Amino acid sequence: MSRRRALLALILLGYLAITLAYGVLNPLFEAPDEHWHFFTAVSIAETGRLPRVEEPPDPLLGQEAAQPPLYYALGAALLAPFDTTGWREAIWENPYAWIGDASALANVNRMVHTPAEAWPWQGWALAAHFLRVLSTLFGLGTLLCIYGSARLIWPESTTRPLMATALVAFLPQFNFVHAAVSNDALITFLCSLALYQLIWLWNGLGTRPSSGKGEAGGLPTRPTMVRLVLLGITIGLAALSKNAGVLLLLYSLGFLAVVAWRAGRPRAIIPAGLLVAAPALLIAGWLWARNQALYGDWTATAPFIAIAGGDRGYTLWQALGEWRGLLASFVGVFGWFNLRPPGWVYWVWLAITGLAVAGGLVCAAQAYRRQRRTAARRLPLNADWLLAALLAVWPLLVLAGLLAFMLRTEAAQGRLLFPAILPLSLGTAWGLAGWSRCAPQALGKFNRRLAPLLALLALATSVYSLLYVIEPAYRPPPTIAAIPAGARRVLPELVERGQGIALLAAEVDTDTARPGDVIWLTLYWQADEPPAEPPEFVLELFGREVERIANLHSYHGRGLYPATLWPPGAVIADRFAVRIDPAAEAPVMGRVFARVEGGAPGIEVATVKIEPLEPPPVPDSWAAELGDHIALVNATIRPAQTTAGQRVQVLVRWYVPVGAPDRDYTTLIHLGPPDAPPLSTGDSPPLGGAYPTSAWRNGETIDDRYFLLIPGGLAPGPYPVWIGLYDPATGQRLPVVVEGELQPNGVYLAGWVEVVCAGEDADCAP
Repeated sequence: MSRRRALLALILLGYLAITLAYGVLNPLFEAPDEHWHFFTAVSIAETGRLPRVEEPPDPLLGQEAAQPPLYYALGAALLAPFDTTGWREAIWENPYAWIGDASALANVNRMVHTPAEAWPWQGWALAAHFLRVLSTLFGLGTLLCIYGSARLIWPESTTRPLMATALVAFLPQFNFVHAAVSNDALITFLCSLALYQLIWLWNGLGTRPSSGKGEAGGLPTRPTMVRLVLLGITIGLAALSKNAGVLLLLYSLGFLAVVAWRAGRPRAIIPAGLLVAAPALLIAGWLWARNQALYGDWTATAPFIAIAGGDRGYTLWQALGEWRGLLASFVGVFGWFNLRPPGWVYWVWLAITGLAVAGGLVCAAQAYRRQRRTAARRLPLNADWLLAALLAVWPLLVLAGLLAFMLRTEAAQGRLLFPAILPLSLGTAWGLAGWSRCAPQALGKFNRRLAPLLALLALATSVYSLLYVIEPAYRPPPTIAAIPAGARRVLPELVERGQGIALLAAEVDTDTARPGDVIWLTLYWQADEPPAEPPEFVLELFGREVERIANLHSYHGRGLYPATLWPPGAVIADRFAVRIDPAAEAPVMGRVFARVEGGAPGIEVATVKIEPLEPPPVPDSWAAELGDHIALVNATIRPAQTTAGQRVQVLVRWYVPVGAPDRDYTTLIHLGPPDAPPLSTGDSPPLGGAYPTSAWRNGETIDDRYFLLIPGGLAPGPYPVWIGLYDPATGQRLPVVVEGELQPNGVYLAGWVEVVCAGEDADCAP
């Protein structure tokens, strides 16, 4: 075996290994529309007829009932040996799934996965995995088409065909889609096969002029006629797979017209077009007639969109605004468009694309300079550049079709661009090879350094996405023998056994957070016996004034492991995360409550310190020191002038200059002389108890606020307002020191409030 074939075999084997691993580790139906694709095939296998859109639509077929049927018909034929009974009862959709939101911290799973899916696979689960392998094989066919096309274009090159193949073989989204039951795998293969055939026809016809022999009247030769008919069959099959096949037919006819024109045989355009169009129409025409008769729409796009949510009526500008999600999902967005790899994965692919574009521009610039140095002022029509332009038209056509679809429904998904992946991969490989051809000193020899490095980086992104993004996302919580010693146990009288399950303990991994941050915690649950119905649990994080600033409503195990699946008596360590509301007021000591929906009130299981995003500045000085750890920076009374019966605010800034308080203090706010009973009080823990002093840490600055009611009937005049801190358990006040001097009564003069008469109040007199 030659070195080139050995490397190709290595790439293909690597693709098969990683894509089959995606199919094993990614749970069934955790890819977009996968359960609808599978159950459409099962429905055909069971009924022996094609599905049709009915009212109401079958929820397990979804919009796929309106799709072209070839993938499902192939799947139905392959499912004949399998026992798929019980598939309708087995499907369990997660009612709390976060579809299309990659910020989801729980409920990533569209489905709840039961032991019926576990290894060894049986029945409908085995059949679904079998169809996943079919998709993987279609992907292998696509890779062979890419390699074959590159060899036709660059017969002397080893690196470019291998690089084009490797980049697609190890593209995370390509692996993910081809490890799922999806008609995207079939349409991608058929479009790639048609493009391979077009490139062969270009090489066979477009590069040699007409000889006048065997081509009288502009008719193609017999071997070429066979090739044209085979191309038409491929296009017809593509049209039976997805509506992109219609675009493929139009594109191929235009491509062949250019081939015939360049070969000097314009009279061959019509017979060549007929040889392609006739088999394509014979294969797919019946479907278009059926769609027109059933739905009044020959492509069945209208019923598809109606089931998918209806025509959203976007403008082109609105559709283009979704370009970020489209590009990201071309590289890798998993699950139901709600699971993303880390940013470095996208940066790797952005770097590969950037290098390819730059290499292509370098070569184009050199070619332009060479042309300028020649006497000729007009660039002759170069076959290579013309072929490149023709191939570039196909991705643009696919993108235009996708944009037209996006105007009507949510479809900004990179997998829908995969029918154009062959020319995209060829262009990328050509651009990367441009560095060795046109700027060999810039990056070194492409063949020896850059090519294997980029292939390995691509492979690393796909392996990482599988093992460290997809697999952990669907891993159910473990059962443990004993609760960790560091967990906070729930008091026995608070243990909730509603619906047969109990919350035993809690453990918070995140002690301190800020608004918008994620906090991680683990709840330890137990069920004496699995409940008859899956209970839902609710976790809530409350901030100031008992405002809910984070919550999770879900089945247990982040939506993956409802209590009906638990082993009796086992302790379940349910670790999950919630995100704090970015608008949450801080600082605050957040209180975490957990409960079972429909059971007893929530149990407080933990507290989390939440700091402000932008804390107040550290002061250079302060007005008074209270005890050993707390300083009063300043205090302001607003309004400074009011009438009896009204409230004033006392705005306070605290600072912790040394150490940290070891207990919770209450703030003293008194109106009147300090050595007499107060006329009014506004005592309260700092921030109304939402952020007790025991949570304060060295170096913190805290803005606080208190309210003081001016008594009704109070005579006009100025009144002092005093502030201090005391231990609520003993009533003992902290000593107050101002500029080194101990203040009497343990209070500090916060300011004065002027009480005035209200308008024409006759009872108000100085």
